[in-house]
Amino acid sequence: MSYQPADRQNVPYQPYQGGYPQQPAGGFVPPPGPPPAPRRKTGKIIGFSVLGVFLLIVIGIGSIFVKNTLNRHDVTPEEDYAMSTKRVCDLMTKAIQSKDEKAYLASFEGDQLKTQQQKLFRNLIKVPFQVVRFEGYPHGSQDGGEVPVALVHQIKGVDTAPVAEQYVFTFKMDPSHHQVVTDVKGSAEPYPGTHGTFYPAPWDVYNDMTVVQKGRVVLISDKQHAADTGRFAPYISQAADDDVAAWNRSGADSSKTAKGALIVLEPNRKVYTQFYRAGAKNDSLEAGANMPIEKFTFGVGSKSNEAGGSRIVMDSSLRRFTSPAWKEGVKEISRHEIAHAMVAVYDEARAFVDVDSWVSEGFAGYMESRDNPAAAKAEAARTLKGYKFNPSVYPVDDAETFYAKNARERSANYTLGRLAIEYMAKKYGEKNAFEFVIAEYVAPTKSEESFQKHLGVDRQTFMEGWQKYVSTEVPGMDLS
Repeated sequence: MSYQPADRQNVPYQPYQGGYPQQPAGGFVPPPGPPPAPRRKTGKIIGFSVLGVFLLIVIGIGSIFVKNTLNRHDVTPEEDYAMSTKRVCDLMTKAIQSKDEKAYLASFEGDQLKTQQQKLFRNLIKVPFQVVRFEGYPHGSQDGGEVPVALVHQIKGVDTAPVAEQYVFTFKMDPSHHQVVTDVKGSAEPYPGTHGTFYPAPWDVYNDMTVVQKGRVVLISDKQHAADTGRFAPYISQAADDDVAAWNRSGADSSKTAKGALIVLEPNRKVYTQFYRAGAKNDSLEAGANMPIEKFTFGVGSKSNEAGGSRIVMDSSLRRFTSPAWKEGVKEISRHEIAHAMVAVYDEARAFVDVDSWVSEGFAGYMESRDNPAAAKAEAARTLKGYKFNPSVYPVDDAETFYAKNARERSANYTLGRLAIEYMAKKYGEKNAFEFVIAEYVAPTKSEESFQKHLGVDRQTFMEGWQKYVSTEVPGMDLS
């Protein structure tokens, strides 16, 4: 294939590198109240004011006491629960688990909201959940108003632990002293201890969602693309099997690696860009993305940032899905993105420091091409021939430079990263190469230790060997 930036034929695909501003550590913070009134200088007025405030406090306390005494007996735990937002979340959970649409919709007020939630309900019950529930924060609130609510879910065969999509529900007390939901929207900011809201998911967007489960993968698309999704499914499933088989053959530790993947196929670029990252700007050079999601925890100070799963989106309008060679194209991009998902569970430090992009993209590129070395070598020659390569400044460690806005630059960075892992696997063995990748995900700030422990050389020695390998594999590069 020739280099065709116009239709992104040679455009690489990368995990989502963006993020959302962290919410303050205390969670949802109410806006500050009005400023205090200016102090007056007249002592008599101050005295009367203090006396007036005191009398108001006494009257207020007295009226509350009378009200509680006459109109409200000591509230039992059962009554407290009946008036809480937690009761609503529990009712919704039970309804989803039992696939009882009427019971689910009973918690919502207003025809428009009920219609919205009916669509969500009918989409959710198509997904093979191992765990699914709604959980509000704080638990048992009787105050109503806006309350953060998590859709906690674990997809069978895909997620290693429950994860969460984040919403904000608006509650109010109805005449029977039960909370009802009057509005639902995606959370604008991550909850404390998390790094993304992961809204919207496809079940929030599609009016009628298609779900295809094939082997290790769960594929989601709009119903209008159901035929294409079914056609792609065997090749995406094969790609997942290829990645798992390659990892297992290497002998590297597989106790934590993800064994399956959830993949959303979407040909409309505006819709594709928004999945799991509402408000994100379109990266025109991106063909697919893998987004790790943290294990679910509610509250501040989570002890672990370990991912419980990943969500993959792929733009199915591109030539990998539409060319005469689409079968190979689909397997290539799928092996790449599923490789990201396999090791994402090790990335506990991403809230503080990124894994070097040459490692993450190099590994995914190697997994994509490892079973077809001739095609990989031809692709490297196409991408790098005539490319001016300065070994003293590569590999690029920062994501912004690695994911260059220029298509030629970005493709070159991807190919060079892939050649680094390819060299590592040939020189030191796949087991050591894969365990080096794991070590980089677990502790990216301890890179020098990873080289020594898993490859037996220092970083500089490896880089010199890799650069020599590149010049041998791609003799047409400009090394001036």
